[in-house]
Amino acid sequence: MKRQDPEDRAARRLFRLCPSALILLVLFPVLPGCNALPDLPDMIDQSWDPPILHKSQPLDRHTVGLTFNRPVHLTRAFFDPPLKKVQIVHDENRLLLQVEEELKPGSEYWIDAVIRDHQGNTASILASFYGHNPDIPRVVINEIVVNSSTNNPEFVELRVFEAGNLGGLTLYNGSPRRWTTRKIFPEIQAEAEDYVIVHFRPQNIPEEVDEITDKSASGGRRSHPEAWDLWVRDGEGLSGTSGGITLTAYPDGPILDAFLYSNRTYDPGCPRRGFGTQAQFEIFRDVTDRGGWTIEGDFVVPDDGVDPSPSTSTRSINRDLSGVNTRSKADWHIVPTRGATPGTPNSEEVYQP
Repeated sequence: MKRQDPEDRAARRLFRLCPSALILLVLFPVLPGCNALPDLPDMIDQSWDPPILHKSQPLDRHTVGLTFNRPVHLTRAFFDPPLKKVQIVHDENRLLLQVEEELKPGSEYWIDAVIRDHQGNTASILASFYGHNPDIPRVVINEIVVNSSTNNPEFVELRVFEAGNLGGLTLYNGSPRRWTTRKIFPEIQAEAEDYVIVHFRPQNIPEEVDEITDKSASGGRRSHPEAWDLWVRDGEGLSGTSGGITLTAYPDGPILDAFLYSNRTYDPGCPRRGFGTQAQFEIFRDVTDRGGWTIEGDFVVPDDGVDPSPSTSTRSINRDLSGVNTRSKADWHIVPTRGATPGTPNSEEVYQP
């Protein structure tokens, strides 16, 4: 009779009791005289999933916070562009990166790092963050064209109420969670009653340049010599039927202002409540959940947005001239034909069908 090794017999008995244990034995063979691995119960109790980065956000001109799902340590890190004298501070589930130099508002930085939790699980992360802007003025979304023509493409105009720095402000075609295109603003020192025109359907011609110091530097359709013109590169415009425009302090940051619109109505029999697409539903829900828009009922429906149907390329959707911001459709009206005024004060006239 063929003799059987005692360890082999033990393994067979263990497999009959718990087949998955054989996998552990194969992956982690028992080596005579070697105690490199913990006992089996300890291995089962340990968490094997890697730590996850939830968000990165600027906290001040010198500090960025990286928030994880559990406390971690930084094993190594590289920055692009390079940052000198970075100090790491552990704050529960956050790593605070404290940099000696000032991080420029609106400038993008990248971190390529390896992190490890207290159980030895490691993960590689590649994430971007932006310099903090402590001097953001009051800014609102002021005028919008979503139904365009060849010579009058889509735009979103912002109105600035006080002097400040616009660096890092982010305007989404959509919401921070669900968007098609977005524009991250360069550093612009704006003054009270300045206007910013963000062009969402450029021709991508050399004349379309982002204006940083000279308001008259840019050409292109619907540019204005007395407003700051910014261009969404390769942008394909805005939806003419339903969507959202969201302004945040920095990418995925707190909402400063928003505009929701839809030509549809609530349908209680529809799983999307009457929204035409899941994307439209998610944009409305994301903006309202973040406090960017006020709704009338207990849950968001298409009717909570402004109906863009009467608007055209020259009948723009305007915020009331007073600048009052209730974050609802009550703040908005559609002007008569040829009433669009990108780069100048809004018209108070209201379109009458």
